[in-house]
Amino acid sequence: MELKEYFRVITRKWWIPVITVFCCLALVYVYTTFYDKPVYEASADLIVNQPAGADAGESLVNPNSINTNLMLINTYRQIMTSEAITKYVSQQHPELGLSPQELSSKVTINTMKDTQVINLSARDASYERAAVIVNAVSQVFIERVSTIMNVDNVSILNEANLNASPDPVNNRAVILYLFAAMLGLVLGYGILFLISYLDDSITSEQEIEQVLGLTVLAKTRKAKKRDWVQQNKQDAKPAASPAAAKTMNKANARHL
Repeated sequence: MELKEYFRVITRKWWIPVITVFCCLALVYVYTTFYDKPVYEASADLIVNQPAGADAGESLVNPNSINTNLMLINTYRQIMTSEAITKYVSQQHPELGLSPQELSSKVTINTMKDTQVINLSARDASYERAAVIVNAVSQVFIERVSTIMNVDNVSILNEANLNASPDPVNNRAVILYLFAAMLGLVLGYGILFLISYLDDSITSEQEIEQVLGLTVLAKTRKAKKRDWVQQNKQDAKPAASPAAAKTMNKANARHL
């Protein structure tokens, strides 16, 4: 198939890709509006410091104590999401309506290599609710860790801002719409060329020459509806009576 033949196929049934693109975009609109609910994320930072009982003359940055704190961080990560912490959070914040297990599944603990900072994050359909969760877990952990580990060396570095208005973390509508548009074009042109491939009717003079081996001498344009209407109007006009025709002939002869 030559390039001009491809162009002819595309221009003849251009509405097929338009319909497929429209359908794909409509499906994305329905999905993002009714099913893909926004999810917000809030985070807080904790820092593992020197124990409170360190000597007054001891350096504030002691390499040995830092190494000890780094080893404790993995232990703290497990404690933060354990029922020993989430149970108290659930009791202190009944307005959340979450069980200890549900709280544990919402909280994610992240640490950066060779640092004493622990990052807590939570995701929820409401940013304010996510911020309450991470702040509550942070506070309860600091209160309980001294009893559990018999050490008091954790403090809050940054709390989640309850008044912030962040964008949803799953805001991917633009990407989905672009993907839907490309998918619609691919499907549309695929269907278009499939129909053209399966259609064995003769639609051009080139195909006549190829199939029949004859040379096309002339062609007529496709008749339009208005041409048929005008022809029917002309056929419907009443024929002139013999007397009127005779009178017209006499008039013409007189002028000659």
